[in-house]
Amino acid sequence: MLETRIMTGKVTPALSGPAVGEAEAEAMDRLDRVRGIGGMKAALLALLLSPALPRRLRVWREETAPMPEAEEVRADVERLGPTTRLPWFELLLARMGASPLQERQALLRSARRVLGPPGQPIDRLLWLAMRRQFGEHPDAKAHVTPDPDVSRLTIAEVLHVAHFSAHLARMVPSEDPTHGQAWYQVVMSRWLKPAETPPWQRPDVDALVHALNGLQLMSWMQRPQVVRTWVAAAKQITPGPLDPVAADALRLSSLLLDSPMPPDLARQYAEVDPD
Repeated sequence: MLETRIMTGKVTPALSGPAVGEAEAEAMDRLDRVRGIGGMKAALLALLLSPALPRRLRVWREETAPMPEAEEVRADVERLGPTTRLPWFELLLARMGASPLQERQALLRSARRVLGPPGQPIDRLLWLAMRRQFGEHPDAKAHVTPDPDVSRLTIAEVLHVAHFSAHLARMVPSEDPTHGQAWYQVVMSRWLKPAETPPWQRPDVDALVHALNGLQLMSWMQRPQVVRTWVAAAKQITPGPLDPVAADALRLSSLLLDSPMPPDLARQYAEVDPD
């Protein structure tokens, strides 16, 4: 993997992976100097904006009105490309995780407003990632399976994989529903015969969260196996680099499952060194 260190100011986080342009590097340098709670909140909320949903910008301005530097922060966030947006989202979440509880709760309320309907499939994963980082997730420990064959899952675990994969299929390996349903079938063939595979069905929020909770309870050996299956199936359906939305959905899923990213996924991002 190509190692790159971009020097545009006093201190800039080290990056590994795809190279970035000068304007983007300068924007990252300025974002790295944003350490106040207001500025980090403006940046995180800006990372939830979408050109396809212009209403969000109005809500973002309402939520960041007391922050004089908010528009400058948003302009820098807009300079981030698909290889750096999600790494910065994760970095800023980690930094905000050290803030007082009331500030984290206020940020979640603001994020809920920005992400309000209409929404996109990726929004649920972003929201779940924020809640996880700020401690609003079940405090349950994964069990260690006594079965040496980690490829074997219980029926309940297979159903959790199916329900969560059904949501990912709206984005992976692309936003084409035909590709997504084909991907779902390839994923589930890892554990079930075609006749045994539950038909693809879009899960509601409760079903998605229930499936995620179940996946998080799987052993530390099994969760990476599920993530690797997702990525391998995506590469099988659409060879070459993953669609940016699909890559983000899989990266967020890896984060939610406390699983390392497979190399084919990791190499699509320019990783930010925390400090």
